[in-house]
Amino acid sequence: MENISKNDLLLLNNMIHHIYSCENSNEMRKQLLQKISLLISFTGGNFYLADVLDHTKLSSPISYDLPAEFCTQYIENYQNLDYSRGLLFTGKSIVYRESDILPDNQRIETPYYKIFYAKYDFHHSLHISISNHQQFLGVLSLFRHKKEPNFSQYDLTILTCLIDHLEFRLFQDHQKLKLADQKRTVHQTAEYYDLTKREEKVLRLLIDGLENQEICDLLCITNNTLKKHILNLYRKMNINNRVQLFKSVKEKEE
Repeated sequence: MENISKNDLLLLNNMIHHIYSCENSNEMRKQLLQKISLLISFTGGNFYLADVLDHTKLSSPISYDLPAEFCTQYIENYQNLDYSRGLLFTGKSIVYRESDILPDNQRIETPYYKIFYAKYDFHHSLHISISNHQQFLGVLSLFRHKKEPNFSQYDLTILTCLIDHLEFRLFQDHQKLKLADQKRTVHQTAEYYDLTKREEKVLRLLIDGLENQEICDLLCITNNTLKKHILNLYRKMNINNRVQLFKSVKEKEE
């Protein structure tokens, strides 16, 4: 196995810092593919996330030096043909080359290779399937043409150094998306918890960020009356404070 040079370690540290520090998930994945290209040569790459509602589906693709339709074609037409798909759902993170799963003489005869890989003139591929807490979170893939050499053990080592950090980052992002998806609008919250019209109005003003006195002035009620409405909201929604309220209700109606 090739040694990782000091310069490579500096680039790896930069990647790891980027994984944690880039706030936007899409931008993090896009720039990470660019940074990986400084250490690993590849023709094209992509980075999918697991769908929040169905972990067996891929979503939110980010691509690098790939045809525009590559990712959508895979999701819509080809992923069920993918002979390596089962490795995504083992509950554990893994770095692998497709040539490690099937020998080339068998791989080139599969429908997936003939229909999909041949269409884009790809032959070699290297993947990180990312999971945490036994849950699939995403997959990063790199591709090369047949005329190029297969990905090396050095390339596998580079991606292996990123696994723990990608596990942590994608799990945090997934939890945020899951929480956001669980939020209800004010109207949905009012229906779900059977709020009165006045309680729904108070809820809307709280979500809009108004202070208690501003709400009292708008509704022409006393502070004690407002406190009773808020306590009723908390009781019906089974929460204890305004922080939990904002975590449960969307700020904008859809």
